[in-house]
Parts: sequence; C-alpha cells; structure tokens
Amino acid sequence: MIVLERAHAKLNLTLGVLLRRADGYHEIDTLMQSVDLHDKIQIEKSRKVEVFAQGMELPLENTMYLAAKRYQKRTGCGALIRCEKHIPMEAGLGGGSADAAAVLRGLQKLHRMVSDKELLSIALSVGADVPFCLRGGLARCQGVGEVLTPFAAAGPLHFVLAKPPQGVSTRTLYAALPLPRPRVRTLAAMRELAQGDAAGLAPLLYNALEEPAIAILPEIETYKKRLLDAGALTAVMTGSGAAVFGLFASQEAAKRAEAELADLHWVRYCSSII
Repeated sequence: MIVLERAHAKLNLTLGVLLRRADGYHEIDTLMQSVDLHDKIQIEKSRKVEVFAQGMELPLENTMYLAAKRYQKRTGCGALIRCEKHIPMEAGLGGGSADAAAVLRGLQKLHRMVSDKELLSIALSVGADVPFCLRGGLARCQGVGEVLTPFAAAGPLHFVLAKPPQGVSTRTLYAALPLPRPRVRTLAAMRELAQGDAAGLAPLLYNALEEPAIAILPEIETYKKRLLDAGALTAVMTGSGAAVFGLFASQEAAKRAEAELADLHWVRYCSSII
C-alpha cells in the first residue's frame, strides 16, 4: 500500500516574539495559514527508513527522516519515502515542517499504531511548526508554536510569494535577536480574518523578525517594495525569512502581480486553504 500526501507551505500572517525561555527557545504568538503551494510525498511500508528527494538536495537527517525514525522508535514500523520538492528552503514557508507532518500523517494511515496525542508529541519533537502542519488550515499558535487555537476565516486570501536567492538561517536570526520586540495585534487580525476583510486585515499583518532579518539580508526589503509597487495591500516577511508575501484584494490582482514580478529569483501566486 502506498499513501500520497500533500505537504502544504504555511505563512505567518502575524508573528510576535514575546520572550526567550530558560531552555533557549522563544515564546511566540503567531497566526499561521496553510496555502496551496505544496510538496508531494509518497510513503510506503518498509522495514527501514529511507528518504529520496527530487527537485532539491536535502541533508541526510532531514525532517522526513527524523519524523519517520521517531515513529519507528514507537511502533517498529519503517517507511520508504519519496518527496517531490516545490517549497524553497530557508524561506520561512515551513517546507521541512510540512514534509515531516505529511510523513507522520501517511504513517498513521498505513499503521494506526499511535494515538493522536502521541503523534502530536512526535511532531513537536521534530520541530515547533510540525504540530500546526499536521492539521493545517488557520490557527493561532502560541508557546513555541505547539499551543494551537484553530479558527475559520470568512473566505480565501490571495498572495504572491517572492524569495531572494539567499536564505536566512532561523538559528542565526534567533541567536542574535534583540528583545523585546514590538507586539502584534493578534486578536484584531483574527477578527478581520473572520469577517473576510482583506483591506482591514492588511495593516494588522506584522512580523517581529522582519527588521532583524533585513539587517542580515537587505534584499528582503527590496522584495517587499516590489510587491507593494505591484499592488499588494501589504507585504510582510514570513517566519524567519527570507520569503515575503504580498496580500492582494483578489485573485486577478495577485495573478497580474505574479506576471509583473516574473524577473524576481522565485515568485509564486498562492491562495489560503480554509
């Protein structure tokens, strides 16, 4: 039996960094949104854990491998995993987390050998964004990202994503992060999402990591300006970067901007998954 899974990218519509914990992690408050940009993953039963990736070179101990090994440790079940990559690395789009979550979903479909609580524990052991990616959709994520409050938006949102050639290392960015960071208006953004007002939502979208990331990679600011010049209601970096998303009033406006920005290193139209 072979299971096919889509590993959907995520955007941080808002991202606030509250404090550094004693264990070295940071407390965050973020609104995460799944979008239709995705990797394609095929999982089948095996005694061993093996991962083959197409479209991007991944480290040997990548997130899919770690997720499958930790599932195997609990159950004895291995996996043969094939991944077709489309989500760029070091972009803040959660590609590695989404891939790990897709592997865990696939393994559960094949074996059904752990509880939902155990699966969530495995997910968190791989990465802070993996619990969100297990479920996807739209959620407020707190703690290190594992405390999830799912909620519904009134309708789809339309984005254009753009990423410079270089990436930003999450570890490097957080290690040098000055605190405190400006607060985000999470609850106000949630209200606008529930009402489906893109114009009302736009000024509430903010990433507290953006300014420090621009200090590392100034091209992020250039990409933001290009998106705004192309008609975006706002443009914000996602995660720890280096990808930036522009929010557009309609699919038509976003598609026009995608064509206008075709000269950028990497650009994609996408919509939210609700």
